[in-house]
Amino acid sequence: MADQTTCFLILHFLSILLLMSCLTTDAKILNITTDQSALLALKAHISYDPHHILTTNWSSSTSVCNWVGVTCGSRHHRVIALNLSNNGLVGTIPPHIGNLSFLVNLTIRNNSFHGSMPNELSHLYRLELLNFGYNEFGGEIPSWIGLLTKLQNLTLVRNNFKGKLSPEIGNLTKLTLLYLGSNNFEGAIPSEIGNLQNLEILSLGCNNFFGTIPLDIFNISTLQSFSVVGNHLSGTLPSDMGHFLPNLEEIFLGMNELSGTIPASISNASQLIKVDLSNNSFSGLIPKTLGNLRLLQLLNLELNNLTIESLELSIFSYFSNNAYLNQLLLSMNPLNGVIPNSIGNLSSFLKTIDLTGCNIKGNIPIDIGNLSRLTYMSLGGNDLAGPIPTTIGRLSMLERLKLFGNRLKGPIPSDVCYLGRLGELFLDGNKLSGQIPESINNLTSLKYLNLAFNQLTSRIPSSLWMLTYLLEVDLSSNSLSGSLSLDIGNMKVLTKLNLSRNQLSGHIPETIGGLISLLNLSLAVNQLEGSIPISFGGLVSLVVLDLAGNNLSGEIPKSLEVLRYLKYLNVSYNKLRGEIPTQGPFVNFSAESFMSNDALCGVVRLNVPTCKDASLGPKKAMGVRILKYVLPTLGLTIFVVSVVLVSRKLHGKKNSKLSNNKDSMPLSTWRRISHQQLLQATEGFSANNLLGEGSFGSVYKGTLLDGTYVAIKVLNLELEGAFKSFDIECEILRHIRHRNLVKVISVCSNIDFKALVLEYMPKGNLEMWLYSNTHSLNMLQRLNIMIDVAAALEYLHLGYSTPIVHCDLKPSNILLDEDMVGHVADFGIAKLVSDGISLTQTMTMATIGYMAPEYGSEGIVSTRGDVYSYGILLMETFTRNKPIDDMFIGEMSLKRLVEESFSLSILEVIDSNLRSNENDYAAMETCLFATMGLALHCCADLPEQRIDIKNVLARLNKIKLKHASNIAGEKQGVDVRNVGNPGFDSLGKSPY
Repeated sequence: MADQTTCFLILHFLSILLLMSCLTTDAKILNITTDQSALLALKAHISYDPHHILTTNWSSSTSVCNWVGVTCGSRHHRVIALNLSNNGLVGTIPPHIGNLSFLVNLTIRNNSFHGSMPNELSHLYRLELLNFGYNEFGGEIPSWIGLLTKLQNLTLVRNNFKGKLSPEIGNLTKLTLLYLGSNNFEGAIPSEIGNLQNLEILSLGCNNFFGTIPLDIFNISTLQSFSVVGNHLSGTLPSDMGHFLPNLEEIFLGMNELSGTIPASISNASQLIKVDLSNNSFSGLIPKTLGNLRLLQLLNLELNNLTIESLELSIFSYFSNNAYLNQLLLSMNPLNGVIPNSIGNLSSFLKTIDLTGCNIKGNIPIDIGNLSRLTYMSLGGNDLAGPIPTTIGRLSMLERLKLFGNRLKGPIPSDVCYLGRLGELFLDGNKLSGQIPESINNLTSLKYLNLAFNQLTSRIPSSLWMLTYLLEVDLSSNSLSGSLSLDIGNMKVLTKLNLSRNQLSGHIPETIGGLISLLNLSLAVNQLEGSIPISFGGLVSLVVLDLAGNNLSGEIPKSLEVLRYLKYLNVSYNKLRGEIPTQGPFVNFSAESFMSNDALCGVVRLNVPTCKDASLGPKKAMGVRILKYVLPTLGLTIFVVSVVLVSRKLHGKKNSKLSNNKDSMPLSTWRRISHQQLLQATEGFSANNLLGEGSFGSVYKGTLLDGTYVAIKVLNLELEGAFKSFDIECEILRHIRHRNLVKVISVCSNIDFKALVLEYMPKGNLEMWLYSNTHSLNMLQRLNIMIDVAAALEYLHLGYSTPIVHCDLKPSNILLDEDMVGHVADFGIAKLVSDGISLTQTMTMATIGYMAPEYGSEGIVSTRGDVYSYGILLMETFTRNKPIDDMFIGEMSLKRLVEESFSLSILEVIDSNLRSNENDYAAMETCLFATMGLALHCCADLPEQRIDIKNVLARLNKIKLKHASNIAGEKQGVDVRNVGNPGFDSLGKSPY
C-alpha cells in the first residue's frame, strides 16, 4: 500500500512538472509572438525597402530569431537587439516597438526614418543603446527619455529634432556616449548634463543652442570628447577649465560667439589631441602653455582676435618639443609679426599650416623647406616681401600652396615645378616678374592655377596646355604677349580661363570651341584680332564670355544663340559689324554688351542702328530713309490715341476677369488678339497646323502678322467642364510668372469661342522626345528637363502666397523651347490650395497612372499629390515606360518595376537609348541609382512620407553635379565611388 502511495505521489509530482514546463513553453511562445507582431508592425510602416531586406526575409513562416537584423537572447528567447542600419529604409517607427520589452539594443542608423519618437519607447526600460542617427526624425525629444535609466549610448545625430533639450536628460546617469549633433535644438544647454558623470563623448554641435556653456560640463572627469561647434553660445571659458578634465582628448568649440581669453589652464588637460576654438571672439595672447600639450595634433584658432607677445612669431617655438602636431591653423588673427627661421623646427609630422590674413611682414624664411611633410601651406593675404625661396621645391608632399595677396617679387622659381603632387597654386596679387617656367608641365596633378595681378612677361609657355586636367587658369592682369596656342583646345575639363588684361595678339584659336566644360572665358583687354570663331557655339556650358577691348572684327556668330546657359556677354570696344543675333541668350543682353563697335546693327533696345535690308534698291532705300523719320512721329500719335481709347474701355470694365488677366501681364508681352486674327494665323484652324488634342480642346500652331509663332489652345465648348477649365487656367495663369512655366500671350473670349494664346514651343513636348523613333535625349538633357520641371513646381507650391497644385503632370504637359528648356503647361484642372495644405474635390480628372493614391480614391488635392506625379514622371523619363503600359498588370507597376531593379540592375530597366548613347556605364548607373531612389521617395504611398519639392530640386541638382563630377573623375582615373563620402578623424569620431 505504501509503495502504491509513493508511486502516486511521484506521478503527481511529475505531472505538475510537466504542466509547468508546458506553461513555460506556452509563455515563451506567447512572448515571442508579441515580439513578432511588433516587428511585423514595423515592417508595415516601411514605405521603401530598396534592398528588400524586410520584404524577402521578415516572414511569419520563419523564426523571428532568424530574421535579418534581429538577435534573440539565449536564456529567454526574446528579441534583445534590432539593428537595421545602412539599409536605405524609408518609414516611421510604430508604437508597437514598445512591446519589445527585452530589447537592449535598438539601432536604425543611416536610413530615412521620419516622424517623431513614439511615447511607447519609454517602455523599453532595459534599453542600453538607442541609435537613430542619420535619419529624418523630427519633433522634440520627449521628457520620457529620462525614464530609460539604463541607457549607455544615445545617438540622435543628423536628424531634424527641434525644441529645447529636456532637463530630464540628466537622469541618464549611466550614459557614456551622447550624440545630439546636427539637429535643430535651441535654447540653453541644460545644466543637468553635468549629472552625467560617466560621460565620455558629448556631441551637441551644429544646433541652435545659445547662452553659456554650463560650468558643470567642465567637471565631468570621464569626458574624452566634447563638441558644441556651430551654435550660438556666448560667454567666457572658466579660468580652471583644464583642471578637472584629465581624460579629455578633443574639444571643439568653433563657430560660436565665445569671448574673453583662452585660459592657460587648458594645458592641464594633458591628454588633449585636438583643440578647435576657431571662429569666435577670443582675444588676448595665445597662451604659451599650449606648448605643454605634448600629444597635440590639431590646433585651430582661426578667425579670432588673438595676438602674440613678440614681433617674431614665438608661437612656433612653443611647439618645438611637440612631435605630433600636424595641423596648425591661425588664419585671420592679428599676429602682427614676422615668421622666424625656427618655423623649420616644427614637428616633422606637420601637414597643414595656415597663416592667411595674419598681418605678417618680412620674408618667407629659407628654413620653411624643412617641413618636408607639408601638404597644405597658406601665407596669403599678408604683407610678405622678397622672393619665393627656392627651398619650397623641397616640400615634395605639398598639394596646396597659397601665397596670394602679398608683395612677393622676383621670378617664379622653377623649383616650384618639382612639386609633383601640387593641385593648387595661388600666387596672384604679388609683384612677381619674368616668365612662367617652361617646366610647369611637370605639375601633372595641378587643377587650379592663379598667377593674376603680377608683372609676368613673355609668352604663355606651350607646355602649360599639356596639363589637360586643369580646371581653372587665371593669368589675368600681367604683361603676357604673343599668340594663343592651338593646343589650348586640349583642356577638355577646363571650367575657367581668364587671360584678360595682357598683351596677347593674333587670332583666337578655333580650338577653344572644343572646351565643352568651360563656364567662364575672358580674353578682354588684349590685342586680339580677326573674327570671333564660329566654333564658340560648341561651348555648351558657357555662362560668362568677355571679349571686350580687343581688335576683333567681322560679325557676332549666330552659333552663340545655342548657348542656353550664357548669362553675361561683353564684346564692347572692338571692330565688330553686322546684325546682332536675336535668339537664345541674346534676348536678355543689354546695350552695355555691344558698345563702341564699328557697325553693329540690331533691335532698338541695344542702342545700335536698325539693320538695313540689303535687297532694297536705291529708290526703296530712299523711301526707307524718309520713313525712318516720319514713322516715329506717326507711331507716337497712334500710340497716344490708342492708350486713351484703351484706358477708357478698360475703365468701363473694371470687374471683367479678362481685363484683370490683361492687367496682370507685363506690357511687353500682353497682346490684344481677335478671333479673326487667330483664324488668319492658323489658316482657319487647319488640320495642318494642329499640334495636339487635350481633354477640353485642341492646340494649333499659329503665325501672327508680325511673324511671331504662337500656340493657340482652343476650347471645345461642347465638352462638359470646358468652361470651368478655361476659367481655372485663366485664373492660374494671371497670377504666375516663371521661366519654366508656359507663358500666356493673350486670351480670346466671347460667347461662342474661347482660346488661350500661348508661347510657342518649337521642340514639342517631352512625350514626343521619349517615344519618337527619330528623337533621343541623353542623360544630361533628361536631368536638365526634370530639374526645370521641379523648379516650376517649387514656384507653384512655394513661390506664391497661395500654393498652386498643377494636378496633371505628365510628359505631354512638359513643353520644350528652342534650347530644350522644360516648361510646365496645361493648368486646366489646377487648384489654388487656400489653406496651404490640401482640399477635397468631388470630380477626379487627372490622368490615370500619374495621380496620387489619395487623389484617385478620396479626391484629396495637395502639393504632395504633385510630388507623387513628379516621381512617376521622373521614372518614365529615364525608363521610357508609361505607367499605364500593357506590361503593368496585377500588382506589377512602373513603381514596382523600378523598386525591383535596385536588387537586380538599374541598367536593365532604363531606356535602351540611354544605354546605347552613354559611354560611361559606371557613372550612369550611379546617377540612375540616385535619381530613381529620389523618384521612389516622391512616390511614397502616404502623402506625409513624400519628400517636398524644394528638397527634390536640391537633391536633383546635387545628382546632376555628382554625375558631372563622376564623368570627369572617370576620365582622370579617380575612384568615383569614394567621392563625397563623409570622413572621420583618426580616432574614428566626428566632431559633430
